[in-house]
Amino acid sequence: MIKCIAIDDEPRALDVIHHHIDKIDFVSLEETFTDPLTALNYLSERKIDLIFLDIDMPNISGIDFLKSLKEKPLVIFTTAHSEYAIESYELAAIDYLLKPFDFPRFLNAVLKAQSRLKDDDSVKSREFFFLNTGTQKRKMFYQDIRFIEGEGNYVRYYTDEEKLLVRSTIRKTLEQLPQKQFVQIHRSYIVALQWIDSIEDNHVQIGSQRITIGATYRNNFLKIINALK
Repeated sequence: MIKCIAIDDEPRALDVIHHHIDKIDFVSLEETFTDPLTALNYLSERKIDLIFLDIDMPNISGIDFLKSLKEKPLVIFTTAHSEYAIESYELAAIDYLLKPFDFPRFLNAVLKAQSRLKDDDSVKSREFFFLNTGTQKRKMFYQDIRFIEGEGNYVRYYTDEEKLLVRSTIRKTLEQLPQKQFVQIHRSYIVALQWIDSIEDNHVQIGSQRITIGATYRNNFLKIINALK
């Protein structure tokens, strides 16, 4: 499932995007915004795969909005102005939809995004990776990770045999993990789906560790769990 948001100062334009997305079963429109500054706050707390982004907006343009993001999701620009096309592609936009666009054109752009995400996920799905612990690089197998705990600017990887502390953030760590294997359930915890023993009373049990499911992450987590049935 591709999680996306749409940002456009014109409500009618957002309605068009919503209407098109309703026809695509592998895309979930998580939220829409007429104010890009509100969207910035939203993105600071949540991970999104794709943004449908207008360019000509008050306060901040779509171009400047994208440049301001430290962690950049995939972007499909939606605009009535053709003169921004070159700059949008320089920013590695997936596509540039010139308003008014019909559903076939919209779907073509979404399929490009889906293809890119699959390619990225394939790279992330390697059996192992290397963690920089400061003094050395440690080989870590994805299948060995039970859960990951955030501690400020550090995260701690828990396996059956060790706890490994590295300098990173929960958000950055989640983006580097295979999406089909790991999910964030709390602002400070990422868990490996394969190692969850049980889910009860807003908690997951992994071995002897009982981890709280945060209210912000509960719906997305349960949606993923239900999809595994």
